[in-house]
Order: sequence, then C-alpha cells, then structure tokens
Amino acid sequence: MACLFTACSETFLEENPTTFVTPNSLLVDQKGADTYLIGAYDAVQNIIGSGANGVDAWAIHWGTVAADEVVLPPWAGDRKLIYMHQLTPTNNTVRNIWENLFVALNRVNSTVDRIGAMTAEQIDIESRDRMVAEAKFLRSTINFALVSTWENIPLIKNETTSLNDLEVAQSSPEEVYAFIIEDLTFAEAALEEEQGGGRATKGAAQALLGKVYLQMTGFPLNQSDKFASAEEKLAQVIESGVYDLLSSYPEVFDLDNEQSVEMVFSIGMDGPGKNEGGLLSTFYGPNGNVNNGGGWGTCFINHGFEASYDRDDVRLLNNIAKHNANDWTPEEAMTNPDARTVGQNTWRGWKWHAEKPNSYPNDTPFDNPYIRYADVLLMYAEALNGQGKLTQGDIDMTVNRLRDRARLNPDALPAMVLGTQDENATALINERRHELCLEGWRRNDLIRFGKYQEAISGITQGGPNAGDPITEFQDFEMRWPIPNSEIRINPNLVQNPGY
Repeated sequence: MACLFTACSETFLEENPTTFVTPNSLLVDQKGADTYLIGAYDAVQNIIGSGANGVDAWAIHWGTVAADEVVLPPWAGDRKLIYMHQLTPTNNTVRNIWENLFVALNRVNSTVDRIGAMTAEQIDIESRDRMVAEAKFLRSTINFALVSTWENIPLIKNETTSLNDLEVAQSSPEEVYAFIIEDLTFAEAALEEEQGGGRATKGAAQALLGKVYLQMTGFPLNQSDKFASAEEKLAQVIESGVYDLLSSYPEVFDLDNEQSVEMVFSIGMDGPGKNEGGLLSTFYGPNGNVNNGGGWGTCFINHGFEASYDRDDVRLLNNIAKHNANDWTPEEAMTNPDARTVGQNTWRGWKWHAEKPNSYPNDTPFDNPYIRYADVLLMYAEALNGQGKLTQGDIDMTVNRLRDRARLNPDALPAMVLGTQDENATALINERRHELCLEGWRRNDLIRFGKYQEAISGITQGGPNAGDPITEFQDFEMRWPIPNSEIRINPNLVQNPGY
C-alpha cells in the first residue's frame, strides 16, 4: 500500500515530504518511522478538527452545527439538515464524515501495526514505543468520535489491507470504550510529561481519558462509577504543573499562542496555501468579504447562546462577532461599541480573530484546540460533582478561575457558589458553553448531562435561518444514521433505530 505524507503542523515538523513511498522501504530506521508517524497526525488533521479543502470535519458538524451554539441559513445544504435534525441515511455529509473517519483510522492503525513491528535493529525500542503511543492516542480521538456519533460501530483494531476484509460486525459501546481506554492507558505510560507542541503527551492521554470516562457517565452507558476514574486522571493533569491558564482569554486563540501552556493537545494547522489549513476564523468568521477577514455566511449565532452571557464577560466580545470585517480590525471590534453594527440575525462566531485583510478564506493557519487546560479544570469539577464531593474550594480553583479571567469589571460575572448537585451541574454545563463554545464539544456535553433534547427543542431563533429543530427532533436522533452506502458494502451493519 502506497502512502502520501504531508506535514501535520509547522510546530513540530521541519520538512514536508511529498513523495510516494512504500511502508516497507520507509520503515527501516527511526527517521522513516517518524515520517510514517507524521502521516498519522496528518490523517486526523482535518477529519477531527476544523476541516478544510472540502473535508467535512467531525467537530464542526457533530459538535457545533448539531447543537445549540449556531443556527444555519436555508442555503446551507447538508449542514442545514444536520442543524434541523432532518437526517436520513443518504445524507452526503454524514456519509463523508463516516468514510473519512474510517479512512483516517486505517492510516493510524497502519502506523500502530507497522511501527510496532519494527525490531531493535531498526529502531530504539523506547522510541518505537513512544511513536506507537502517539499513534494510539490519535486512534483514540477517532474511535471516540465514532462511538459518540454512531454508538454501535465496527471496532477495527488493525490495518485493513484487502477489500475482502470489509465485512466487520458492529461492537457495543462498552467494547469500543474499553479499547479506547486500553489505547490511552498505553499512551499515558509511554509518553513524556510535557506540552507537546502539537504532539501527543502523557498529559494529553490523561486528559482524554478523563473526557472519555466522563462521557461514559452519560447516555448510553450511564456508568456513574466512572466519575471517580475521571477525577483521578484529571487530577494528574492538574498536579503535573505542565499546564496553566493564560492571563487573557482572547490571547488563548491568538495565532502567536497556538501551543501555549493552556493547550493540552491542539491539532496542528498551517496556511494559507500549504494544504494544511483549516476553517477556524472563516466558517465562524464575522460579516464581510471572505478575502478581507470575513466569514462564509454559512452559520449564524444562536440568539439564546448570546443572551446567556453576562454583558461584561470578555468571552462574549471575543466569541461573537457583531461587526463587519471590512470596516473594523479585530482590536477595534473588541473594544469599540460603535463597531457593533451588524443585525442580530446575522451575528457570527468569532473566536479566532483573522486580521484584516487576509488571504485565507477557507485555509486558515489557526491550530484547532482539542483539549485545553480550561476544559480540564471544568471536567475535574464535573467529576467531583458527579460523586457529590464538590466543595467551594474546588469551585474557586476551577470555575471561578475562569470567571476571574473573563470578568471585564469587578461587578461583572458573579462567582459560582456551591449549590445542590443539580444546581452545580447546571452551572458547570453553562460554563462549558461560555468557555468552550465552537470547539466542538457542545453536543457531547449536552448528551452527557442529559440536556440534549431540552436544548435542541428550545431553539426558537426565527429570522433568516433554515427553521428551528423544535418540531423535528425525536429521541432516536441522539445518534446519527449509519450511511446506507456503508450498509450496502458491509451487510453486517445494522442501522441505528428510527432511521
């Protein structure tokens, strides 16, 4: 099987090989193994994160479009159907995401299998195990996306090298999660405790383990014992001392801070014109010509989401654009109320601030945050609350640290005060929405907290959007349909109920 390798991120790659080479001729030494590993990072680059070059990315579509942060206009095509919860098994975007995830999975499986088979004569064993651990971390991001989205999926643990090996039966969510935990436990043991500059590390594996354990506490598994497991792993990330919050929220998403101490793991992107860019700052960009720092116009901000912010929360100003990119620089739009001239129905997301003018309408250089330290702090508070162990001191070191950073004046954004377990849970999911919006985790959060149907059924946007899913959502739509094209290829697949 021939492989094409491209750079995953300029953060940790100094060369960008573009030559076709067979694995057998490449995997003869440590340099070849590291090049092969770069191919695994490249495999997840656009599939999991922000997408580009025509790739339908998982985090945008599953995590944001299908939640309650944005609304879609009538001209948004398949994205409109995802937002409206009008999916069928023939939806092209859903099919593309399924296919792309499994193609990426096969590339990563190849990396695990082939580098793992290298001998001591070819590569230092410690280096080999580190590379395999990085690949297993990447494999976990793919399997976590698959099981979150479709629930009962084929669990493919090794490289597929023949078209005769495609008829794989579905596994239960329990089996998939067990394999994810096995991979991440291996990665945790083999990787270094450091901020990896775009590469997987011990802290990234521990943080993803914490996120996975928390997701297991909600639908469909509802395994409340996993709160304690999540607490253990997230505490290890916090106690490592490797990560911290930046002092300013807007700085977190600045191009100069892509691999700061706040980034536990961030998917490397690079653009424009390098075939390595993403859609951050344009898909969620402000009004204006796309060649002048403005957005596509394919999604607008949910009114209820905007209204949920305290008016003097800097995250409101940073995350939601009420200006025209042709008229105002990012600095002016953040600080000058006169810039906010765009009507409510066409407000857009604005977390990653492209300078104006710029030349990357759909090829932006912003790295895609996968897990930030802010997320770790909020997950840690959630893990404690799930066990009835959350204290005011815990809240102060987690939620209230984030609110302190976000507060524009001393009277803004009241500190969170310890309440009942249910009251705490409501405060925590709201804080996650304000802090982590547009980063692709909102739908998983709503499902885990048991709030998904309530959130989707509560969207009453009106205006120039495609309509509201309130009259469309049904319980079975917690999961996406398995594409009909895949069922035809693999008759062992059983369609998710309701589709």
